[in-house]
Amino acid sequence: KFGNDMKLNLCLIQPELRYWPCRKFEGHFLGVHGHYAYYNVGQIPFFSGMEDIIYRGDLYGGGITYGYHWVLGDRFSIEAVIGGGHARMEYDKYRCAGCGERMGHYKRNYFGPTRAGVSLIYFIR
Repeated sequence: KFGNDMKLNLCLIQPELRYWPCRKFEGHFLGVHGHYAYYNVGQIPFFSGMEDIIYRGDLYGGGITYGYHWVLGDRFSIEAVIGGGHARMEYDKYRCAGCGERMGHYKRNYFGPTRAGVSLIYFIR
């Protein structure tokens, strides 16, 4: 929780299964990922339309991932991934934190990028 009643609470889980066509943990790979999140965000002054509104709900879905894994040595490597898929959001919209006036229940679907990243990896042996 931030000052001035600003809320930014998020819990996200995004497991993934991967397939390497050649050697495991080297080179190109494909993956299938799922995701679930619970969020409670709102009263954020630097986002238009969120100054006086709180969104509380769940997000779930899945998608596919493409990535590349570079081995740098015996213990270090770098990995880059990008993925796309679907996310379903079901949430309640509230007018303010103090009054708790619910404005409605909403459902939205999203299709597009669902993950992107670059990771530095250290192998524990």
